[in-house]
Amino acid sequence: MWYVIQTKTGQEEPMRQRVEKMLPDHSYEDCKILYYVKKKKYLGQWHEEKERLLPGYMFLVTDDPKPVSEVLGRMTEFSRLLGTGSSFCPVRPEEEELLRKLTDGKDEIGMSYGVIEKGVLKVRSGVLRGMESRIKKIDRHKRKGFLSMRLDDQEKLVGVGLEITEKT
Repeated sequence: MWYVIQTKTGQEEPMRQRVEKMLPDHSYEDCKILYYVKKKKYLGQWHEEKERLLPGYMFLVTDDPKPVSEVLGRMTEFSRLLGTGSSFCPVRPEEEELLRKLTDGKDEIGMSYGVIEKGVLKVRSGVLRGMESRIKKIDRHKRKGFLSMRLDDQEKLVGVGLEITEKT
């Protein structure tokens, strides 16, 4: 199961390294910071860059969150395993499935490309292909599509790379 660890924005990578160093290898499967590829224009050309999908959040894949909670409790930096009260809640199964589809076993979500035909989005290539119904908002200027996800019982709009190549 996937669990969410919240930490200070910008401190995800050092925190991931500390968690991996302090946790016994057998207590978890993976500790991930998810990124997405986006396009940005500078110097007159388009460049692909990586950006954190959820700043301030990491994902831990484990069957038992208790050792993780104990390790986080010993750290002086702000970090917490998301949950309610004394129990830790894994990422909802549908959100975990979405993250697995988007990342395809990697820690990065690639760019997607689509068209808008008569007001309807059709993703032609990329990880968002077939997920048009999950896209809640499109920012054509920033070349991003926004998906709705529930983390910590809060609805979050998460941006991923989506370039609209044509609108008819």
